[in-house]
Amino acid sequence: MQEQHRELIEWIRSHPDGFVSDKLEIRVADPNNPASGSGMFVNGPIKEGELLYSLPWDLLIKADDASPDGELKTLMSCGLVRSLLRELRLGDESTFGPYLKYFHSFDASGLVGNWSEDGYDLLVEISGLDWSHNTFVDDYWLDHCDGSTDPLEEKAAEYVATRAEDFVLIPLFDLANHRNGHMNYAHVNKKIEVVGGVGADGIATRDIAAGEEIHHSYYLCPKCGDSLSDGFGTRRLLQNYGFVESMPQRWGFYLKNDDLDETIDITFDIDYAKPGAPPGELDLRWDDGETPKNENELIYLREELERLEEEEDELNNDDDEIPDSEYDVIRRYLEARIVAFRKAIQVATEVIEKFDDQIEQAVSMEDIEGADDEIEQVWDQRGSPEEKMMKQHRELIEWIRSHP
Repeated sequence: MQEQHRELIEWIRSHPDGFVSDKLEIRVADPNNPASGSGMFVNGPIKEGELLYSLPWDLLIKADDASPDGELKTLMSCGLVRSLLRELRLGDESTFGPYLKYFHSFDASGLVGNWSEDGYDLLVEISGLDWSHNTFVDDYWLDHCDGSTDPLEEKAAEYVATRAEDFVLIPLFDLANHRNGHMNYAHVNKKIEVVGGVGADGIATRDIAAGEEIHHSYYLCPKCGDSLSDGFGTRRLLQNYGFVESMPQRWGFYLKNDDLDETIDITFDIDYAKPGAPPGELDLRWDDGETPKNENELIYLREELERLEEEEDELNNDDDEIPDSEYDVIRRYLEARIVAFRKAIQVATEVIEKFDDQIEQAVSMEDIEGADDEIEQVWDQRGSPEEKMMKQHRELIEWIRSHP
């Protein structure tokens, strides 16, 4: 692979308008562990705004009618898949030879849609949610793009869906690994700027120390608004890309709870605490500053954690039909979800207990007059009122006032 990386970089540099910084290198994350996976690193200090690489327009694979404001942005560009297929079918005559080697070494078996049936079923059981079994091929390439089931076409669709930046494939860009950097640590340190008809530049968004890995986020980026509104996070990242992201993570749950006759809507981010905190300490931030609105959402968190811990106790790899690679991903996902739920329960419990103390103080016998206003103020501070809980508090106040 190292030779393949060097060949790609030299191919970019051989173009009159191509540039790759001498400080940039593609290597395994841990030089002492070849299995640690490759990534993009810098071997010297980089300043904010410094150019990491630049590829002219003709070194990008794009849909024939590609433009920044052209084709409707979906998870996968149909035209881009067809352009990639055209280059692949050219074989040695393609001018993208060094880049196409990455397609040929691309292993799509790690995508959840290509897992074994037993592995997929276990993931569904662990998560407690249904997962789309093959979104890229079934929902996009076959239905949306009217593609075929030819194995080369299906692989091209999966490659574009997991590697493209909107409407283009950018050699070198897709060798940087995903990581978010929106909470306590600025892991994201590079942005990509694509100008139709001109090219694509990778630019440092902050000072980068020698030895640091270059990261960009797959779903928390300037162009990722649709991904956020679609509830993208740790679970969807696993579903679409086949891996469990490192901290920080985003967890979101939107489901109908028939037992409680209401909708559970919880989203939060979690990250390692800032430097100086005890080792292993985590910070949690609720979406838009919202905390669970009532005890029912806290009940859901507790019940789900109990179920996950039971799954963890029973989890073992005694099913020969599940490959070790799939089992390891399932185990990491289960562990990450348990950690996230434990922290969410801890924080939510503290918030709700504080809120209950405020309510109790507001309806104390010493100052019952004006308690309605007090409660309304507490609810305003905490978030949107829940009608059922408000009714319960009003009934309590009226019951107290009804005594002579």
